[in-house]
Amino acid sequence: MERIQLIYFQGCPNYSVIKNLLSDIGVKYEEIEQTGLEEIDPLKLFSSPSILKDGKLIFGQKIDSAKGGCTLNLPDKSYLAKKLED
Repeated sequence: MERIQLIYFQGCPNYSVIKNLLSDIGVKYEEIEQTGLEEIDPLKLFSSPSILKDGKLIFGQKIDSAKGGCTLNLPDKSYLAKKLED
């Protein structure tokens, strides 16, 4: 079974857009809110929002700082669905 993770930080303006896209596509996913993670947690090193599929980054980006960053270019529904199918 595939594991889909939605990584975001509280107050991210693009979080709800990606969450709605995932719901529209109909995939089950786990939400991971970065603010509560320890500084050494590797999931803090992703922009918000990011999506991992079985640990592989399929949307968002890896960043150099645990201080956070925003994912600016959001995918459309068909692109995201295709990435989740691959």
